Amino acid sequence: MSRNETDHYIYPLTGEELTRVTSVLDATHGKQRYLIPWAARLAAECAVDNLAVLEAVLSGRALAVRSREWGRKAAVDLAKGRAEEVRDIKRDVGSYVHHVVEALVLWQASPEGRGSDLVLPDLPAHLAGQDYDDDPVEIVAEWMVDGFLNWVADFKPQFLAAEMTVYNQPLGVAGTLDKIVWLPGLAIGRGGRFIPGDGVTICGDVKTGKNPEVTWPEQVAAYRHAPEADSDGFGSLVPMPPTDAGMVLHLRPEYPRGYRVMLISAADDAEAWNTFRRDVEIYRSRKQRRAKPGKVCYPLRADGTIQSPLLADLDGEGYGRALSPLIKAGIADLEQLAAMDAGDCLKVKGIAGKLLDVVRTMLADHGLHLRGEAPADLKAVA
Repeated sequence: MSRNETDHYIYPLTGEELTRVTSVLDATHGKQRYLIPWAARLAAECAVDNLAVLEAVLSGRALAVRSREWGRKAAVDLAKGRAEEVRDIKRDVGSYVHHVVEALVLWQASPEGRGSDLVLPDLPAHLAGQDYDDDPVEIVAEWMVDGFLNWVADFKPQFLAAEMTVYNQPLGVAGTLDKIVWLPGLAIGRGGRFIPGDGVTICGDVKTGKNPEVTWPEQVAAYRHAPEADSDGFGSLVPMPPTDAGMVLHLRPEYPRGYRVMLISAADDAEAWNTFRRDVEIYRSRKQRRAKPGKVCYPLRADGTIQSPLLADLDGEGYGRALSPLIKAGIADLEQLAAMDAGDCLKVKGIAGKLLDVVRTMLADHGLHLRGEAPADLKAVA
């Protein structure tokens, strides 16, 4: 499957869905810490740089609209939309560079007579003429590709795998690593850097974003420690090839020769792998939780009893489509519902079949039952 296509992979042996490694990292770490001020800065820059345009939209002159309220909304949307536009451009440039790198890797790694059939992808049309950090996208993308080519020239890697899907079925995750390479003449020293040696096997990931992210080592560790890999792209699983270390190849025009090699030490890899497994646990736990933090409660009545919940208070508690038709019919609380019999419920538009059983369960969960029905199977109220 292609990069960013869905939130999951299908495990070939069982057909079960495995969560994408990057989905786990995005959900548990996110990027809001710096995306919010970044987006705010871009919106402010857009407003300052386009005061005349925003004033025209605000007053309604630009579109001959008389409503100033509509004009204000349009002006606000115009300014805040700039952050989304820049984010999408950078994301798509990164994807394009990945596709070019993938083609170059496959060209070098392919058997003789096959690599010549591969062509480099063209820059997507919607990126042509756009800016990337004040430079034309075409130039920035070329710088990044040149950085990759310079890395190849400097380190002379032998590509053992590229764009290989790896599976960790016991952990419930999968992902696609960028490359596994053998780097000749190197070893890993005690200080966590390369030293002269007989060669090392590295699991590497290519990144193009401006700022390194704390999740990069976790992503690489998740790939390195996956037990299985797809050897041919058609679901033929083999044990994950062993590697000596993880690495991030950061392609940026501001770096000397357009790249930085950042080796992930054994200690950092172990810590990142442990962190990622905790990430998966947090991700699973949050997926199972409801957004509603708890149950709605009321104070004692004057007679010392507790008011039963309103039907609207039961949202997010597992009663699904049974609530809306009852509320629309003017049934406000459980006591009012318990005064009805099954026939009364079936007269409510939208309540039929299995939803009537949901109504019974909802009442039983709160120590109540429909009029005329025996309370023999009522659940204890916590």
